[in-house]
Amino acid sequence: MSEFAIQVKNVDFSYQENEPVLNNISFNIKKGQYVCLIGHNGSGKSTLAKLLVYLIEPMHGEIYINDLLLCEENTKKIRETVGIVFQNPDNQFIGSTVEDDIAFGLENRCVAHENMQKIVREYAEKVDMAKYLEKEPSELSGGQKQRVAIAGILALNLDIIIFDEATSMLDPEGVEEIKRLIFNMRKANPNLTFISITHDVEEAYLSDYVILLNKGNIYKEGTPFEVFENTNDLAELGLDLPFVLKVKKALKEKGMNIPTNIKSIEELSDYLCK
Repeated sequence: MSEFAIQVKNVDFSYQENEPVLNNISFNIKKGQYVCLIGHNGSGKSTLAKLLVYLIEPMHGEIYINDLLLCEENTKKIRETVGIVFQNPDNQFIGSTVEDDIAFGLENRCVAHENMQKIVREYAEKVDMAKYLEKEPSELSGGQKQRVAIAGILALNLDIIIFDEATSMLDPEGVEEIKRLIFNMRKANPNLTFISITHDVEEAYLSDYVILLNKGNIYKEGTPFEVFENTNDLAELGLDLPFVLKVKKALKEKGMNIPTNIKSIEELSDYLCK
């Protein structure tokens, strides 16, 4: 077994002839990494997410999930290890109630009913939806439906979880709750690989690895520091700097060097207070 959860090798994809969406994309994601895919609309992020869960097939190239080639023959086995939450919750609400929806994946895995009820309630509570278990989809807001979709994927205890703008309908407090939940899950299971497709540069700066897409190509990839250190590159793509990096840059201009391993405002505050 290799160290990689995902290997993408020379992948091309087009929805229409002569209009490539992804051009010869190659990258690796290590097991246990928290990876952010960033880039403007139309850069190919969501198409890549669909490829990773085999909703669409590459026109050329190969994708490996835990060393297993992603193809029709291996789809069932791979989907037992990979889950995705999309941006639009209306496209993924399957059950007639919140409880049914969270339980759907567990039922497919033939989880015992008693255990299933316990798991459903546990994850409903983690996303603050326990009091809505008997509610129907029509009675929920978009943000509440998104919380349910997130709970349903997290409850499956998968090896690889992909969020495709999955927190975009949540308020800032809700986004932070989900981030803490993911952090705690990764702490409990260091092999959990988490991929976030996002426009949020603040989130990307706190991840382990960043892949920046532009017009179907990998424009840049590396640690958050490596990707965000060249402000000219970001300006060229119309991307903003993370706030903490803006502060560090301003302090540096005042003659104060801040360690590169400081990635959050809380860490920066602690450093400055010392």
